[in-house]
Amino acid sequence: MFTLHTKGLTEAVTLKNLPTLRLTFMIGSLVIIASYILELYWPLAHYLPLLPAIGLMLSGVFGFCPMVHVLQWGRVASDE
Repeated sequence: MFTLHTKGLTEAVTLKNLPTLRLTFMIGSLVIIASYILELYWPLAHYLPLLPAIGLMLSGVFGFCPMVHVLQWGRVASDE
């Protein structure tokens, strides 16, 4: 995909080692897009974008993002 340059380190970034924060943004965006599509068939789907919105609010106010912890927990479980 591309090369990540941070603090003197250089690493090739692929989907397998995509940084957790970028995965969080991608999943949040997919939830919002899916909710707009689902709203055509299920009227209560317009509440689904509140999930990433609440996660972003928690991340901004407290520095705790639930999706990051879920993704990191999944990566640790898959490494075992």
